[in-house]
Amino acid sequence: MSVIVNAINWFGALPGPVMMFLIFLVINLLLRIGVGKSIKAAFMYALGLFALSTFAYDVFLGTVAGVGDAMVTNLGLTKTIVDFGSGVTPFILSKPIVVLAIPVGLALNIVMLLLKLTKTLDVDIYNMMYFWGSVGVLVQVATGNTVFAILSILLTGVVTLKIADWSAPKIHEVLPQYKGLSFPYVYSAYYGPVAYWFNKLFDRIPFIRDSRLDADTIKKKLGVLGEPGIIGFVLGIVMGLLGGYSVTDAMLVGIKMGAALYFVPLSTNILIQGLNETTVVLTDWVKNKFKDREIYIGLDGVVLAGMPENLAVGLLLVPIALLVSVILPWNKVLPIGMLSVGFILVAIFMPFFKMNILKGIIFCFIVVTCELFIGQMMAPYFTEIAMTAGAEIPYGSVEITNAANMPNLIFVKLFELISNIIS
Repeated sequence: MSVIVNAINWFGALPGPVMMFLIFLVINLLLRIGVGKSIKAAFMYALGLFALSTFAYDVFLGTVAGVGDAMVTNLGLTKTIVDFGSGVTPFILSKPIVVLAIPVGLALNIVMLLLKLTKTLDVDIYNMMYFWGSVGVLVQVATGNTVFAILSILLTGVVTLKIADWSAPKIHEVLPQYKGLSFPYVYSAYYGPVAYWFNKLFDRIPFIRDSRLDADTIKKKLGVLGEPGIIGFVLGIVMGLLGGYSVTDAMLVGIKMGAALYFVPLSTNILIQGLNETTVVLTDWVKNKFKDREIYIGLDGVVLAGMPENLAVGLLLVPIALLVSVILPWNKVLPIGMLSVGFILVAIFMPFFKMNILKGIIFCFIVVTCELFIGQMMAPYFTEIAMTAGAEIPYGSVEITNAANMPNLIFVKLFELISNIIS
């Protein structure tokens, strides 16, 4: 048993590009694509993921996180709870229950595929482990019950896969280049259905309904100034100045953000090239083996984030998050973690607005409000985990939280209620 646990721990600790290279290499070989083509396709996917991670996470997220921190300090913003974002990751991954999310999640996915309960084959193992597993960790902290923790992992998986199935054709309709893929990415997937209904509401308002504010329209109207890279450059400078940076440092922030908005879409195209071989062969294989079925490859939501509209709205989410956190009278959360992952958060809901930036910006106010509420409700559990790990709480706050997972709130409160009833 220890050998299996150690193997899972080793695999789960692999860098993302390495893990996904191995996963897609095995899938490609099982699909009999051929050794040479299998290696090339897996490498192209890993290369695209590496480039995407570099520009999306290291450059974009790193820059936004830094300037976001500076804005908070310079503007004198303080709250009793800080959204620690990815800072909670080590605390979550240190809990043994997380390891179970991989075998439990894979077994659930396979069973659901065999029973025709899902169309999604989720190959994003890290996010299955972290996002599904974090629900289990928090339920175990809230109830002290390991069975409830495993049940919460299963329920998170079932709901997430079903939402991914439902969202996929709607995303394909707007972004046909992603046909054959679905996005069971827990952090943002749950906002897809919410965006669907809000889009119906928006379409009842003439000004919003008739707006045509997408990347192509902006580029046509503003010319060079409408290029995603230039927009990132300008917004980066403004944010840097609001953070108290010197003009030179603010310009560097702008250049980094502009570079990210320019190179992330290119990196995504490389990643999709690596997927093409797999998706074409998998589609043919499914058609032959399951003539009445359609199978999607489930991937990380960051794959969608490369669209310029997503990057633009994600960048604008930073000032929106700070503004909403200040004006909501009941809010106690300082949304630091949210500032650095906005473009991933918006990636799945933007297709429901047909990439309309105006609709996306308005919806961000709804999303931020929901995230702040989730973060405030989950603060006691994350704080308990952090204090147990001996972590210090930053920004002069009293508690820490992570708003990045709607099932955390749903299933922690559900199993906490059940635990109270039966105890």
